[in-house]
Amino acid sequence: MPQKLHLNSRWLTILAGIFAIIVLIKVGFDYWPEIKLLMHPTHEHRVMLTKMIRDHGAKDFLLLMVVIALLNAIPGMSIAAVCILAGVCYGPWIGLLISWSGNILGNLAVALLFSHVHLSQKLKKHQLLQKLLNQPHPRLGLVIGYMIPAIPNAVVNYSGVRLKVSPTQMLPLIALGMLPCSFIYAFGGNAIFSENLAQLVIFAALIIILTLVSVGAHQHHKRASSQIKQKQLSE
Repeated sequence: MPQKLHLNSRWLTILAGIFAIIVLIKVGFDYWPEIKLLMHPTHEHRVMLTKMIRDHGAKDFLLLMVVIALLNAIPGMSIAAVCILAGVCYGPWIGLLISWSGNILGNLAVALLFSHVHLSQKLKKHQLLQKLLNQPHPRLGLVIGYMIPAIPNAVVNYSGVRLKVSPTQMLPLIALGMLPCSFIYAFGGNAIFSENLAQLVIFAALIIILTLVSVGAHQHHKRASSQIKQKQLSE
């Protein structure tokens, strides 16, 4: 059996952060004309921005996807701003494709990495880890974990490794879990940029629904954990 590589997760995080900064700087240079227009927003500028931003091609499409993938590897780093930017730049549907693909690739890569390297004790002893591992339905727990922005993706990815979920099994779980947030960010970014009131209302409603799902999942876990403890005590 091959030995695991001895890599410190802190250095892996720093490396991912450096790559993310480099790619973000590249994106910033590519979008500098648009950024200058954003500094002096007018109706005419908004029309110009819509055309200029959405004329960007596959290169910047891939760059944004790479940034989102890298940010998934950095604990505590929010992907919201870049996913919203994807919705602004490419519209709701292509923005969704960028955000969703980046989130899937990033989390899958991290999960694969976690199965081949030694990790810090801080991650292994994270308070949310046992909750995810002891779910009555562990794979459903992983999907819900990816859906809830407050839960670090690194913890969810490591939970999948601990549960011995194979990469082919992990892929649909990540895809399903990351879809709601990717959808909300992409459509929200487009709604904010276009000042579409109907889309903004839908965006706000989806945020509320996601919050309610998060609270509901937490309450369900508390009830399930309580039932398990009572059963163990009765035995």
